[in-house]
Amino acid sequence: MGDASKANKTTEEAIIHASPEKLRHFASEVLRKEKVEREEANFVAKVLVEADLRGVDSHGVTRLSGYITMIKSGLINPRPNVRIVEEESATSIIDGDSGFGMLGAKLGMETAIEKARDFGISMATARNLTHTGMIGFYTMMAADHGMIGLAMNNGAAIVPPFGGVTPTFGTNPFSVAFPGSKNHVVLDMATTMVAAGKLRLAAKKGDPIPLSWGFDRHGNPSSDPGEVLQNGLLQWAGGYKGFGLATMIEVLGGILSGGLFGRNVPPLKEFGKDPIIANGAYIAIDVQRFIPLPYFVERLEELTSQIQTSVLAPGTKRILVAGQPEFELKEDRSRNGIPIVSEVHKELLQLSEDYSIKFDLN
Repeated sequence: MGDASKANKTTEEAIIHASPEKLRHFASEVLRKEKVEREEANFVAKVLVEADLRGVDSHGVTRLSGYITMIKSGLINPRPNVRIVEEESATSIIDGDSGFGMLGAKLGMETAIEKARDFGISMATARNLTHTGMIGFYTMMAADHGMIGLAMNNGAAIVPPFGGVTPTFGTNPFSVAFPGSKNHVVLDMATTMVAAGKLRLAAKKGDPIPLSWGFDRHGNPSSDPGEVLQNGLLQWAGGYKGFGLATMIEVLGGILSGGLFGRNVPPLKEFGKDPIIANGAYIAIDVQRFIPLPYFVERLEELTSQIQTSVLAPGTKRILVAGQPEFELKEDRSRNGIPIVSEVHKELLQLSEDYSIKFDLN
């Protein structure tokens, strides 16, 4: 779930508050300058700005400059042939052709949704992806169709097994979304304490990180995000439980897809300069194969009410359900604009100059 205090800090540091529509258009136009097809550029920009709207700033337009560097160095294919390579009645295998990971993830979930209409449940695996952005975007695609969505990715080997020191896993994000009446219930999380992107954003801003996020090269807790990313290790969320969940994702996303897994996935020290290879699994479940959708939504709202009306523990102001902080922040940022901090503002301004694109985001 989101962290309101971090969101408030981001807002206070903002240089400008960008219009979501103008920010999407700007990001798309930058990608178009690197020969990305318009429809695909629009979708990548949509995923990035959706992350910023929901307060997942580590996966928003802060990534744009790095993506451009990766295209120029051949680490992202700007004109991929993203396709279904094999399929059966309720299953499919997607190849992302080293293009933007968002495109392979999108096809994976779209295919799962379509097949779930016929068979009740469907799963697609996807290999040869790059960075997919905010993984909750894809589970919400299913929820928008009245389905339960699950999505997961493996990634760069930057985290050791629990109790070890050899980088073997990625942060292996996982998301599940349940369709609601107004807002969906959405869990979107890395299996480490935080996504690596949060450390990269902190490093970009020169901010320290909590000691619980990672270790330095000597295995000691570190507040230096650069040290953790370059020489250290991220920490699992929930210790061995986070590691266990990450193992499941490594099997479903990496092994089952036929893509790279474990230490076979290259490490990622510097975003934009190192390869990002990911593989994933996307599942859609048609609620109405079990109970009528309105009844499901009614029961989900009852559960949400039970959660939120719990007696509060000392020091707690209110209880939130998964996805609620992000939906609330999206409403605010849709009205008042997306806060762009100094470091990201400089990168976007440089892209504007490099590609002669008008820089008007307000």
